Amino acid sequence: MIDFRYHLVSLISVFLALAVGIVLGAGPLRENLGSQLTGQVEQLRTEKDDLRTSNDSLTSQNDELSAFISQTSPELVAGTLSGRSTAVVYDDDSVRNQVSTLDSLLDEAGAGTPLSVRLDSSLWDPEQEDTRTTALDSLREADSALVTAAESDTDSSSGALSTIIGHLLVDTSIGDEQRQKLWAVLTDARLVDVDGSTDAPVDSMIFASAAPTDLTVGGDDASTAAERAQMLLEAQTGLLERMVGAKIPTVVSGSTPSNDDSAGLLRTVRGDSRFTDLSSGDRLQEPDGPTIAVLALAEQVRGEQGSYGTAADAQDRVPEVPGGAGDSSGSGAGSGASDGGEG
Repeated sequence: MIDFRYHLVSLISVFLALAVGIVLGAGPLRENLGSQLTGQVEQLRTEKDDLRTSNDSLTSQNDELSAFISQTSPELVAGTLSGRSTAVVYDDDSVRNQVSTLDSLLDEAGAGTPLSVRLDSSLWDPEQEDTRTTALDSLREADSALVTAAESDTDSSSGALSTIIGHLLVDTSIGDEQRQKLWAVLTDARLVDVDGSTDAPVDSMIFASAAPTDLTVGGDDASTAAERAQMLLEAQTGLLERMVGAKIPTVVSGSTPSNDDSAGLLRTVRGDSRFTDLSSGDRLQEPDGPTIAVLALAEQVRGEQGSYGTAADAQDRVPEVPGGAGDSSGSGAGSGASDGGEG
C-alpha cells in the first residue's frame, strides 16, 4: 500500500514547479519572450507595409500601361487586319459592352465584322435538353450530313450544336441560302442571337467569354451546377475545336476580374493541348482587354500564337505590335489565313 508521504511529496513537487514557473514567467522569461514577440510583430508589420507599397506601385504602373494601351488602341491596331472578315462570338450579355468595343477596334484594324453571335444559355442549360434535341432534328432534316458529322465528335447535344455553329461560321462548302436556313433554325429555337449577315462564312474569329461567375445560376444545387458547367464547357470547346480543325485564326478573350488567375474557358484553352494553335487574352473587362484581343488576332493571321494579359498563366503582357497600317504582316495574306475550312 502506497504511503501517504509519497502523495505529499508529489503534491509539493507539483506546487514547487508551478511556483517556479510563475516566478520565471513573471520575471526574466516574460521580458525575453515579450521582446521576441514584439520584435516579430514589428518585423511582420514592416514586411506587410513594404508589400503593400510594392503592390500599390505595381498596380499604378499596370493602370498607367492599361490607360496608354486603351488611349492608343486605334493607332496600335490600325491596318493590322486589313481585308479580314471576323466574327465576334460571346457567351453572356455581361460582355456586350466589350463586344461593342471589339467591333470598333476591328473596324479600325480594317477588318469587316459581318456577324456577331451570342450563344444563349439554353445551349447548356440542363433543363433545355428537349429544345436542343428538337433543334438537332430540324437541322438534320435540312442537312443530315452536317448533323451526323457534328454528333460524331461529341456525346452531348450542347457540343453537337456548337460544332454546327462553327461549321456555319467558316465552312465554304455550305451554300449561302442553305447557311441562312440553318442559322434560322438556331435562332428560331433561341439557341443563338445573331446580329449581322448570315449568308457568307468568315475567315477569323474572336470568342469573348464572360467571367465564370456570370455564367452560373444561383439556384442550382451542386449536381445541377456541375452538369451546367460541363455542358457549358462542351458548348464552348465544340465551337473552338471546329476553328482549330479549319485552321481559322482565333482568339479567346476572357474576363478575369481578379487579374491574377484565369478561369473557365480561358484556363481550359491555355492548358489543353487541343488549343495550342489558338491565341488568348485575359482582362477582357479592362480598357486594354479588347485591344489585346485584336492584336492577338493580328498575330494569329501572321501564323503566330501566344497568351497575353496579367493572369499567372499568360506568357506576355501584350502581343507584339506590328509595324502599322503599311506593314504587310497585318494584311489578310498572313500565313495564318485559311480557306474557310472544309465541309
